[in-house]
Amino acid sequence: MKLKDLILVTNNNKGAESRYLSSIEEYMAVLFQAFAGSETEIAHAVGELCRTKDSNLWTEVYTAANKSFCARFCRDEQELRDFLMGYHKMAGKKTAFDRDACAKESLDVLTACNMDCAGRPLVEKLHYERQERRFRQGETLHNLNGSDYSVLMVLSENDLLLMALGSGQFLIAEGTREYARYPKEGTYSADSVTRGIEWDSGIYLGNDLSVIDLDNIRKEYAEANEEYGADEEMEH
Repeated sequence: MKLKDLILVTNNNKGAESRYLSSIEEYMAVLFQAFAGSETEIAHAVGELCRTKDSNLWTEVYTAANKSFCARFCRDEQELRDFLMGYHKMAGKKTAFDRDACAKESLDVLTACNMDCAGRPLVEKLHYERQERRFRQGETLHNLNGSDYSVLMVLSENDLLLMALGSGQFLIAEGTREYARYPKEGTYSADSVTRGIEWDSGIYLGNDLSVIDLDNIRKEYAEANEEYGADEEMEH
């Protein structure tokens, strides 16, 4: 299961509220049980769920006068983390996270995103394997912290000028490398492997591209690369 196939669900059973993660298969099973014999109701509920992919909406389904649930497709890692920590549609109401109600595949997604059921990082439970990667201008890179970046300029083999797609922040990522991240122990599916970048240090340049001297940045890193190349030749 991919992150964007994950369904976030808040359940209200006679006033007692809980949260859990579902797959589309398990969500459909709930609908078939709730609306047995009513294809129209099922089709409407599925259509409303699909609308949440391109919006911030939640769909609300009543299965009885005092029983209902709200659901939406997960947008990104930040929304998943917020949901697990309780910052979601029902914010302000104390709700328990029901791990037992979660689809097994959804828990694999948590592992791939480096989160436990409370949205906290999985300390020492993941292995990072270095990947060979040649970075290219114009491509979009996923950082293992959950953010996406556009490559504006390749300054050297591992130094990149990036723009954060979420915030519009510009930065120079020095010592950028790509890794495959997966659980250290037990068996895991291909969907439990996350590929993304990390860097040694970041130089943050703000959100206004017009005040950033791109020519000077390009020249500075070109000179640094020439000096590094000369030192390598002397050593050999």
